[in-house]
Amino acid sequence: MRRLSLCLLPLLFAAACGGGNGPPTPPPKPTMLQRACQWLWMQQSEDGGWHSPTYGLMRSGQSLTPYVLHALMSVPVEKAQRPEGGVERALEFIRKNTNTEGCLGRADPDIADYPTHATAYGVRCLVAAGNEKDRPLIKRMCACLKALQFGPERGIAPDSVRWGGWGFGSEGHPGVMDIGHTRHALQALSEAGELDRETAERAQAFLRMVQRHPDDKRPQPPVPGEPDGDASDTFDGGFYFSPADTGMNKGWFEPAVNGRAAWFRSYATPTCDGLLSLLAAGVARDDGRVKAVTEWLDKHPGLDRPAGVPTDGPSPWYAAIHHYHLAVRAEAWAAIGRGGDWRAELERTLAPTQRTDGSFVNEDSPLMKEDDPVLCTTFCVIALAN
Repeated sequence: MRRLSLCLLPLLFAAACGGGNGPPTPPPKPTMLQRACQWLWMQQSEDGGWHSPTYGLMRSGQSLTPYVLHALMSVPVEKAQRPEGGVERALEFIRKNTNTEGCLGRADPDIADYPTHATAYGVRCLVAAGNEKDRPLIKRMCACLKALQFGPERGIAPDSVRWGGWGFGSEGHPGVMDIGHTRHALQALSEAGELDRETAERAQAFLRMVQRHPDDKRPQPPVPGEPDGDASDTFDGGFYFSPADTGMNKGWFEPAVNGRAAWFRSYATPTCDGLLSLLAAGVARDDGRVKAVTEWLDKHPGLDRPAGVPTDGPSPWYAAIHHYHLAVRAEAWAAIGRGGDWRAELERTLAPTQRTDGSFVNEDSPLMKEDDPVLCTTFCVIALAN
């Protein structure tokens, strides 16, 4: 009996390898997400950070590193392997580059690298890592984010369109302030358990402004070159990008008609950011504001381009924010547990554009820096991970 068992071993081994007469079963083909993650990990520098190969402003790695790291950390290890020590090296980069005031993005006193964005994602990475030794640093970074909110401490009154929002985070001139920076700050503060009531209430006031909510009694910002008038009755559930830097509104505007003033149009990317902002600010899912923005997204579900952004405008914004739209759309729909086959549709949208090395790049427009492969591939990882 012992001799028979030994004779069977080669047959059993051959069967386990796919049979004695055929070739062994090939390993499964890597997924788009695995290939994109692998490419991003290969771009990590010796200092632990990710540095833009395309744009000098992001070459310091202060804003890019926490953004890339947060995207990669959101992918379970069983879906995409991580190099040994890669996460910790990136976390150490964040720790070393955060200044004594808790701000990341100001290591160079002459060139700020998106301090609000960098600090917010630095917080999110440290919170996700869960090292209790980082708690003092997290609290300091959250204090920095609160100080960057537009409020009385920055000389902003409640009747200002900036009230309660966040911007670029540069010292002196506020830089672009918008729904995107506001969302990043709110999510960081919420995840860290540092979002106090006053900060949240101010933020909700800003969100009412950019959602054109009827409860907000401040006048909407005028559209340059259009006649004055009342634009208060324009609520449709969606969001626009900025009430302060109006030239950055990529949905352009609805023209004045029948005595109603022109108004900045809702479009998909700030609407997704708006939904995530409301949830991070503590607004309940059954609140009318959340229901309205969810309905707007359901009415404009297309993934081929961001709804509300014209294709015949003077600048090709619809092409410039293509990958960011896929990323933030996936985040928003995942946050509310939206059903349907949108995940499969998203994969079908991205599949033809992944390069042979696993990266992605926007070849249609550089307007929003999506021609940087590190940034663009990060957007795609976020989209696929959600």
